[in-house]
Amino acid sequence: MTRMGLCGAAAATSLLTLAAPAGADTASFLSGLEPVYTSLTREQLLNAGAISCGILDAGQPAPVAVETLYRQMGIALATGNDIVAAAALHLGC
Repeated sequence: MTRMGLCGAAAATSLLTLAAPAGADTASFLSGLEPVYTSLTREQLLNAGAISCGILDAGQPAPVAVETLYRQMGIALATGNDIVAAAALHLGC
């Protein structure tokens, strides 16, 4: 499967399974992001975290997840970087 196909598959999978992974600390994930990124809703942040985990769990590097958040959700690259880092730290991916 191509890199783009794998990213799309991972993103689609994570969109379908928005449940937090085992060991996930969604409260910590949100507490670090919500005060800073007030233009994103809680649901958008959780969705972005789920997409990020899907991509990271598929073995892709963090920059692929950041780019995917930019393309699919219109999230700025710097914001995406913070979301991916928080997801890796707090959501168990």
